[in-house]
Amino acid sequence: MERLATDSDLPPHPPSPRKQLANAGRFRQKHWSQQRRRIGYLRQHWRGDLPLAAAVIVSAALVWGAVQAISFASSRVPITDYPIASSLLWLLEVAVLIVGALWWGTGVQRSAIESVDRGGSMPVAALTGLVGLGAFFWVAVFWFQSARYVMPEVWSTLIGSSPPAEVRVDARNNQLILQGGLEFGSSRAVRDALDANPNIRLVRLESQGGRVAEGLALGTLLRDRNMDTFVAGECSSACVTAFAGGARRIISPDAKIGLHSAGGAGFSANAVASANRRSDEFIAARGVDQRVLEKGTSTANDQIWFPSAQVLLSSGLATDLSGANR
Repeated sequence: MERLATDSDLPPHPPSPRKQLANAGRFRQKHWSQQRRRIGYLRQHWRGDLPLAAAVIVSAALVWGAVQAISFASSRVPITDYPIASSLLWLLEVAVLIVGALWWGTGVQRSAIESVDRGGSMPVAALTGLVGLGAFFWVAVFWFQSARYVMPEVWSTLIGSSPPAEVRVDARNNQLILQGGLEFGSSRAVRDALDANPNIRLVRLESQGGRVAEGLALGTLLRDRNMDTFVAGECSSACVTAFAGGARRIISPDAKIGLHSAGGAGFSANAVASANRRSDEFIAARGVDQRVLEKGTSTANDQIWFPSAQVLLSSGLATDLSGANR
């Protein structure tokens, strides 16, 4: 006898269209979540896959944190002692800052477009997209107003085309002689030479200047070692700060002590004012008349003022006049 078909013998009924759509949505959601985990946060931001708030706030915090971490490391590596390492950290900081800003701006714009596609507010997305676009203008301004001026100096430090001043020991006169520009590494060379020759008490300076940071570092070193300084030829600009570090500051009758403002291409007015203030505060703390420093600071960077020996002595910038060139 032929058996009648039952419900169990029939093929399963296909799910309703609504259920099929829900299943497809869950599949796409699962696939998208797996893909997001696979590509990582950085790429998610770059592609615009992140929620708009995360793209703006979290990604900005990520870039800022990376820059601050490198800046913190740079502060522990003084350029006067470690010019190569400090220059490399500067390059890394600038690279992270520029690339990070471009990455952030691109991701924010793409997230703004995706936000509109997902039904988000058009005005909010448009405003946020403009903020992301502003990152590109900021990078351009940062490069053309600052970084491009510093880059050649950093590069010259890395390749050794701006060597530190020459430092040598004059054993006959028991003095240390520094000659040349106060480029990065000069104060470290002086410190190493003094450590190797502890009997030396006099440092002779012959330099037309150089880095403000080097002048301060060298002046601080000479002050802390209670060294005397002597100038027979020219000591100008940052060299004057180093000269002021001497316990006795001796000049010959022909000595030229040149004062002017800090400055140079790419330095903002605030940076120049800060450099002048730090140098003047150090020199004034050595008992030098503030009026001389004010006149020096008011002299443009492309000019120079050489006070007379009488002014140098009466102001306290020099303490002794030597009759011989030692």
